[in-house]
Amino acid sequence: MAQKKFPQVKDNYDYYNRLLSDRKSIFSKVLEINTFGNNANTLSHQEIVSYFECKDMFLIVDVKVNNHNFFQFKLRSKDFIPPPFFRFDSDGETHRNKIDGIPLDEQSVETPHFHKFNENGIEIAYKTKQLRNPEEAKALEDINLCIAHFFHESNIRVNEDSFPEVKIMSNTLGLSMTQEDPNQNVTFL
Repeated sequence: MAQKKFPQVKDNYDYYNRLLSDRKSIFSKVLEINTFGNNANTLSHQEIVSYFECKDMFLIVDVKVNNHNFFQFKLRSKDFIPPPFFRFDSDGETHRNKIDGIPLDEQSVETPHFHKFNENGIEIAYKTKQLRNPEEAKALEDINLCIAHFFHESNIRVNEDSFPEVKIMSNTLGLSMTQEDPNQNVTFL
């Protein structure tokens, strides 16, 4: 993965740290993921995040249509930087932190992992203590447990001190979407 540098983060690193560490709120107790996102393979939901220093912050939840264990949580403020300034990937490519001083064997960060920016405005991936523990990482494959972990890491709450429930494809009959043909082994006369 190419190294991404954002001078806006480097020049405003104190502000960036406040974006992550200060308490933020959303007001929806249930996040319903029903709308197709940028492509036909992803469902997406966007929620306004209330934070006194930033008027355009959004939480974005993306879920793969055919694999609900493949999801991302993103915080974005386009007025600050165009891409998300904080992100969680449940699955996907291994990220390589190409930073001087980090041994080569520690540069590779497999999913699941978080993305944030360091003091030089370089995007890095990292794992929390919970993601390094195999049992806890397995539990965090559940999107509802994982969003609580994301909210802890980014200091977001619903109202005062709770977390939202995520419902995927809540406007359907609950049938899973697969690419497999359910009639593939049926012989028609």
